[in-house]
Amino acid sequence: MKYMNKFIDLVKIKVQAGRGGDGKVAWRREKYEPYGGPYGGDGGRGGSVWLEATNSLNTLLDFRFRHEFEAGNGANGESARRSGKSAEDLIIKVPVGTVIYEIADEAEEEILIGDLSKDGQRLLVARGGRGGRGNQHFANSIRQAPHFCEPGQAGLKTKLKLELKLVAHIGIIGLPNAGKSTLISHLSACKAKIGDYPFTTITPNLGIVKLHDNKSLTIADIPGLIEGAAEGKGLGFHFLRHIERTKVLIHLIDSLSDDPQENYQIVRKELAAYNEEILQKQEIIALNKIDALLPEQLEELKQIFPKALFVSAATGQGLEALKQILSQIQPEEIKEFPAEENKENIKNTENFVLKFDQRKGFYRIESELVEGLMRVTDFQNRDSVEHLFKQLKKVNIFEELTNCGIKTGDTVLIGKREMIWSDFADEKLI
Repeated sequence: MKYMNKFIDLVKIKVQAGRGGDGKVAWRREKYEPYGGPYGGDGGRGGSVWLEATNSLNTLLDFRFRHEFEAGNGANGESARRSGKSAEDLIIKVPVGTVIYEIADEAEEEILIGDLSKDGQRLLVARGGRGGRGNQHFANSIRQAPHFCEPGQAGLKTKLKLELKLVAHIGIIGLPNAGKSTLISHLSACKAKIGDYPFTTITPNLGIVKLHDNKSLTIADIPGLIEGAAEGKGLGFHFLRHIERTKVLIHLIDSLSDDPQENYQIVRKELAAYNEEILQKQEIIALNKIDALLPEQLEELKQIFPKALFVSAATGQGLEALKQILSQIQPEEIKEFPAEENKENIKNTENFVLKFDQRKGFYRIESELVEGLMRVTDFQNRDSVEHLFKQLKKVNIFEELTNCGIKTGDTVLIGKREMIWSDFADEKLI
């Protein structure tokens, strides 16, 4: 089974975007400028993590021994209003046809977030943290000398499942030893491994079929389909996913088998058990190895399969008629898997919902926006805390808590920070 290790089509990885650089507290100190004011620069943005599809890869083997990827952090701001350098984005190459799922929680719930079906297509999977602002941004007519700045925000960390679904216009299906590898070898320049025994092919083979008018189509043979494949028997369970994206299926049947009609129904049953939508695809039934049939045997099969093609992959008989049918396929019609939402909009911090959990004086606030404000606050600096309270007031946090009946001494949890509510202090939270 050593060949099976060469084709990896399902992996899980962790990605970590870079942290933003901290802002700077600095002052303008130059001759003849006694009131120079705040002069601290901003931190640079942390690097984001992108997935990019490329035709130079055809397997996820590169992820077999490396499961964690991390982008660089942004540089801190400097004096004289000089901003820190933003980190470069991390670009992770994946094969064309990779479908990306976000693993959302401990229950391993999978959310479809993208499908990279074209060469060069990119998907943002983890946005880098924003750099903190320097104290130059916090001066106003009342607070002319702010002694605080913002720390950089942490980059997004997430867990992903990458699932490779081969991008092919045509998929060849059938029971083992039906001649799929021989057929793809004659239709294209693919040099598939072929042997006179079942399960010769243990990884999908891809080839290019050259047709008339300079038209070409991608073709793949799907190995290992047997009865029970949809439940995990044989090799078919591992490769059934590659049939989903194909436009047309060539159902190849061994005409020398004891019961070709039963063989046909076995494969159809397994496809329906895996995904009934596959049965709606255009299907070309082709009976192979007719060069070894007697004339009366061939006539009998034509009665059973009146709409089928009769071919010999070994001798090339009937393959021109097959190519004529394939030439009617439109190359651009490749199925894509629609994502529920683009990753760039999944964690939208502009729109938020506040959730209050009142339990014996305990209140929990869940909001991306509010938690972001907490992350950029220096709680050791009074000016920074005052700035936070002004922002919380703008989004009606205090009003909502008051309406829920909060009392002095109650606990408020925002993100990982616990604070105590006070009605007597200038600040509501202490």
